[in-house]
Amino acid sequence: MSKKNDFSSLDLISAYTDKKKDPATMELDKISVNPNQPRIFGRDDVGDLVDSMERLGLIEPILLRKDKNKYLVVAGERRFRAAQKLGWKTIPAIITDANEDICYEMALAENEKRKNLNPWEVGRSIAFLRKEKKKTADEVAQLLGYTDRYVKQLSSIARLDQKIVQDMLRSGTQLTVKSLEAELKRREGRGETISPRTKSPNRLVLELGKLPVKVRDNFIKDLNQLKKKYGIN
Repeated sequence: MSKKNDFSSLDLISAYTDKKKDPATMELDKISVNPNQPRIFGRDDVGDLVDSMERLGLIEPILLRKDKNKYLVVAGERRFRAAQKLGWKTIPAIITDANEDICYEMALAENEKRKNLNPWEVGRSIAFLRKEKKKTADEVAQLLGYTDRYVKQLSSIARLDQKIVQDMLRSGTQLTVKSLEAELKRREGRGETISPRTKSPNRLVLELGKLPVKVRDNFIKDLNQLKKKYGIN
């Protein structure tokens, strides 16, 4: 199934930063990561960026949003974390005046554009936008350049608990739409063939040891005749 639709992915970051091409120099201790951001897994895995930034510096500024007396990362959290590990005191940053909702969409678009998110994380973000922010499937589709059908498909994957997805990762399962859908169906009992239950034969257990010998012998004789007559084993 193709996930792309006829729309070009909306570059929200460019839309809100074109007028601010000259980055500011921000102190790292005034910056905080955003607790409500699309990326869940691998946020601390920045070893590759540490090596790159140590050799080349920061090629692209991070994007921040002012929140009271601090600044929250909108895009570039891994670059920010890498700068912390390198012991930098400051970092080039662009400050956006976009509101919180737009910033969430910007973070999702940026991460998806860089392919930093697995399908479950994308689905979780889509479900958040549709349920909490009342976005339609079409609006989300235009944001990410997806078809409506693919948006709904990812939304359903988000029903999986985070722990289940973590267990899949630990087991070495690659997080694809196919593997996540299969796990969801398994958890919800869908798509499985249940074999009809075969009826077990009736069994009768008789305790004959306490019967008089003559009665017992006659009973066994009659029973054997019945078994022979009706083909009972």
